[in-house]
Amino acid sequence: MIFKVAWRNIWRAKVRSFIVIGSIAVGIWAGLLIIGFSFGMNNERTASAIGTTTGHAQIHHQDFDAEPLSTAVIADSATVVALREKVEALPFVSGTAQRTVLGGMINSAKSARAVRIMGVWPEEERLQTTLADYIVDGDFFEDSGRNRLLIGEKLAKRLGLKLRSKVVLTFQDAEGNLSRASFRISGIYKTLNATWDEFHVYVHHEDLEKTIGAPLVHEVLVRFEETVDTEEKAGALAAAMPVGLAVKSWKQVRPELGFADDMMAIMLVLVLGIIMMALLFGIINNMLMAILERRRELGMLMAVGMNKRKLFLMILVETLMLGFVGGPIGILLGDLSTRA
Repeated sequence: MIFKVAWRNIWRAKVRSFIVIGSIAVGIWAGLLIIGFSFGMNNERTASAIGTTTGHAQIHHQDFDAEPLSTAVIADSATVVALREKVEALPFVSGTAQRTVLGGMINSAKSARAVRIMGVWPEEERLQTTLADYIVDGDFFEDSGRNRLLIGEKLAKRLGLKLRSKVVLTFQDAEGNLSRASFRISGIYKTLNATWDEFHVYVHHEDLEKTIGAPLVHEVLVRFEETVDTEEKAGALAAAMPVGLAVKSWKQVRPELGFADDMMAIMLVLVLGIIMMALLFGIINNMLMAILERRRELGMLMAVGMNKRKLFLMILVETLMLGFVGGPIGILLGDLSTRA
């Protein structure tokens, strides 16, 4: 009986009911839209970092992270090949790429900056990263020149460099001695992470080996099939590694991204909580106004025998019914908006 009366009461005042239903739908739609937009931006930033620079996990010598010296190599070339085959045999791994990683200085006619020099195998890098898609000028080691260098757009501007400009790199060779070599800029890249662009330069591993005297592999980038449960997969990968090697997930390699992920989740809960609280107070306000407008009607119901408990239950049922009508509409609008 109460449900029947409550349902009829809702549609006796259509304008008021549609206002409440609309406020519920709009509130839920706005909350879902904000959450979807924020998650989309965060996921795009994370996917860009994983795809262009870090991969899902990285393998280094256990001493490399403490002090990234040129001598802290993973192993000799043959052992690295065997290691990569072992890693790629794991069911959740889609591929690997090896890199030479050296700390050094880049000098131009205008200035000098500390940089991290990445010696890459271009074919592998194209398969396992999307860095080649972020080239804004030049190419990704496609010409047959020698001593080619790929530089971030922000770093190039700071050093006053452009395509075909000449720079000098200073770094450690295979014995740990300082070496210098001239390189010519063959490409300029710009990722979504300006900090990375300002600190990392890429060279062809063959050009680097001519100066350092040996093929050095300091890093093996690992790509997983999916970006889910990366910490567990990194743990399984670490368990398969021989003694002396360390595995880091992308959250450990780039802790600022992991921190941003965690903070985003907290902020979204807070934002959604604020929206829902505002929505709740709006509904309560509308229902109080409805009660004040219906004082005579409610008084008549009490006069014919309805007690306070049943009266409260009827108003509560009306509110829930309005929510059950407005809620799905808001969810549907939110789903359509986020998909679009």
